[in-house]
Amino acid sequence: MKEIIRFFKWVEGMAMAMAVASLFLMMAGISIDAAGRYFLGLPLEGAFEFTELYFMIIVVFMALPDSYSSGTQIQLDIANKYLDILPGRLLERAGLLIAASVLGLMSWYSIDTAIEKFADSETAFGSIQFRLDWSYVWVPIGTSLLTLRLLLRVLFLEPVDGSQDG
Repeated sequence: MKEIIRFFKWVEGMAMAMAVASLFLMMAGISIDAAGRYFLGLPLEGAFEFTELYFMIIVVFMALPDSYSSGTQIQLDIANKYLDILPGRLLERAGLLIAASVLGLMSWYSIDTAIEKFADSETAFGSIQFRLDWSYVWVPIGTSLLTLRLLLRVLFLEPVDGSQDG
């Protein structure tokens, strides 16, 4: 059990590292584009499109599982002290199962969309024609990781790290 959770935390850490790297690259690309555009009259071609279609999606979806497990997402725990009287924390498990089901469906449909985009080999419009299919990969990866995180929590009910008020 602990090995599974430890491995999954490592996977979450790698996904978060990818999100952080994407955030840094997004910031650098936008800064270089703005400096080039306003000071040199030479914008960085494709910076806006690449930021919009790749970096922002990676930042949002790859950070989902780690931000949940670290407790930095919003949590409504007003009624927890009243619901803890139920055996086995059934209500918490039911809520996690519902959330995992919705995210699982989102993963399923986004995987289908990603496969379609890879089959079509779409490219972006504009002066730089980069492939769009890779921008559809990050949604199913991020939502699938969060779905697995929620299911692990249902099975093992390990505490969320940042559950304190702050």
